[in-house]
Amino acid sequence: MKATLLLLASLSLLLSGGREIATLTKPSKTFVFTVEQASTTKPYSWTHQVAEAGDYQLGMAWVEVLSGEEVEVIIWVDGKQVRSVKARPGLAPQRLETRLEGLAAGDKIMLTATPKKASYRLGYQIAFTTPTFPEAKVFYVRDFGAVGDGVTDDFAAIHKAVVAAREAGCAILRFDGSKTYRAIGLSDFTEEALFDLKGAKNLKIEGGGALVVLHPPDSFARLDEAANIQIDGFRIDYDPKPYYQGMIRKIDVDAMTIDIEVPQRYPVPEVGKNEFRAPFFGRSFIPDAPGARTGHGDNLYIESVTRLESERRVRLHIRDNAQNSDTPSASMKPRVRYAAEKGATELVVPHVKYAHRGRVNLITRSARVTFSNLQYQSSPHFWLPITHNTGPITLRNVDLKMPHPETELFVSWRDGLHIKNGRWGVLIEESDWDGAATYDDSFAIYSRAQKLIGVSGTTITLTPTFESKEPFLWRKGDWASVWSAGQRQLRGMARVLEVDATSADQTFRVSLESLPTKAAPGDIVLHEESLNRGSVIRRCSTSDTGTDSSSTRFRCVDVKFENNRFEDFHFWFHAGPNGPRPREIVLENNWVSDLRSGQIVFQQGLDCLVRGNQLVGVTLGFTDGSTGMRAENNRLTEKKKT
Repeated sequence: MKATLLLLASLSLLLSGGREIATLTKPSKTFVFTVEQASTTKPYSWTHQVAEAGDYQLGMAWVEVLSGEEVEVIIWVDGKQVRSVKARPGLAPQRLETRLEGLAAGDKIMLTATPKKASYRLGYQIAFTTPTFPEAKVFYVRDFGAVGDGVTDDFAAIHKAVVAAREAGCAILRFDGSKTYRAIGLSDFTEEALFDLKGAKNLKIEGGGALVVLHPPDSFARLDEAANIQIDGFRIDYDPKPYYQGMIRKIDVDAMTIDIEVPQRYPVPEVGKNEFRAPFFGRSFIPDAPGARTGHGDNLYIESVTRLESERRVRLHIRDNAQNSDTPSASMKPRVRYAAEKGATELVVPHVKYAHRGRVNLITRSARVTFSNLQYQSSPHFWLPITHNTGPITLRNVDLKMPHPETELFVSWRDGLHIKNGRWGVLIEESDWDGAATYDDSFAIYSRAQKLIGVSGTTITLTPTFESKEPFLWRKGDWASVWSAGQRQLRGMARVLEVDATSADQTFRVSLESLPTKAAPGDIVLHEESLNRGSVIRRCSTSDTGTDSSSTRFRCVDVKFENNRFEDFHFWFHAGPNGPRPREIVLENNWVSDLRSGQIVFQQGLDCLVRGNQLVGVTLGFTDGSTGMRAENNRLTEKKKT
């Protein structure tokens, strides 16, 4: 039996022979089809014919078996089975997030549900992930005064071009790929965005390989509530650089000073005290072998920089502790002593004015956004946060790489990819990062947990386990899960009816369809729709050039890593005190080395798969009550540290 639902797409489909599609005169919507099937015992099917070629994604997708035996759900594309799921009654619905890539205009996406003596309900959305720009008006930055000679400040001209392109409704903005565009804007410490795309729609910015040189702490791109956006084909760097390096000439452990000599490839270093950010750190470098560009080191928190007998010889005065950092009581003296005893050869030093400021990009509360063919050469603080995305986000060939790894040891002062609380999975592919030259988490995908502090009927009162409350994430129809303290036991899941965020404190109330059995104050509650479900990282790489391994943290659900090469890369999946228990994580066909920590760690892992990986100097660690973990056909190779 079939039921036909109305398509949410605004496009008119003219069918001739079942495949001819009307010529589009404006961009299509991102969310093209929605199903909300109430409780039923009947078999159903739903079909959507796509209007545009490209990639699609099933999200907010689930089936709940209310009673009986089971329901088989099959996802089809043009008559070919893509995925089959058999769901049974239980404490949680079965999720159905799926990527459908490389579709042609006219292809049909069909989902069938066949119950076996069962009652069930089901819901999902189909999103179009590929930005498209039919009949776009083309603009050129040169027509707005951008010179591109590497000297002239083109910031204002580029801003004018962006504004004009946005006002056109659907536009392509082009740069000359052979040129260098210097963008300074305000030369004080005001953080500006070269591409300020708050609320932007239907815009493609084409660099053609152009180099953009920003002034820190400015951003390259800031997207907020944006949709159908693509930024393609740029190299991005900073001037002044947010760092410099120096050869270590003397370490005085008692005096807590390190003397360095700065080579000619850097400007004469500025001296003084950073007044902007108290946790202000540099990085020591202890090579793995004489002359090696791989190694390790420590964060050294700097009080001030003074000049010695020549302009390129400076003294770094190291603080006693890491005050105002996440570990404020950490003593610096053991780190300075270690650098002296182990023969540290170089120090990466933050620019006294421009390091640890700003962020290079921000994508937040946005949908159907693609960054492609971008190479970032340095980052003064955070590189690429993607937060609270409301639809698909894609990064394709987006690199964070040093242009001169033979001499440099720096690419970013803080986190690299920082993906948080996404309603739709992020796709990251064919991208390369100097993870060992990123001095915080080079890769982090996470969500926040809530603590249950009150129950009244089916309404629960929540407070965040970390930072500020984010009730805007919660919507009617979303799923919430309730876990015992420590997430040892799932109490159950229920759908959201209403959210009350009017309290002035850090609490908010959520009304549910039903309250899971035994739910009580002290339990952990997760918003199941902002766990970055369906994220995929494939055909990417990290290098081990730099002063550290690639430190990573993953507090996420339903994320897949496949066909990557990660050098000196520490996988750490954990809930911690404020994240979700790692569930349904897949690591498949990756090459991974981790020569310092030596483990892929799953703390409280649940139903995860590690299969077909080449693990060099790495073992698998399933700890803290991990259950349902599978390790299949992995190849372990020992490799000694140099």
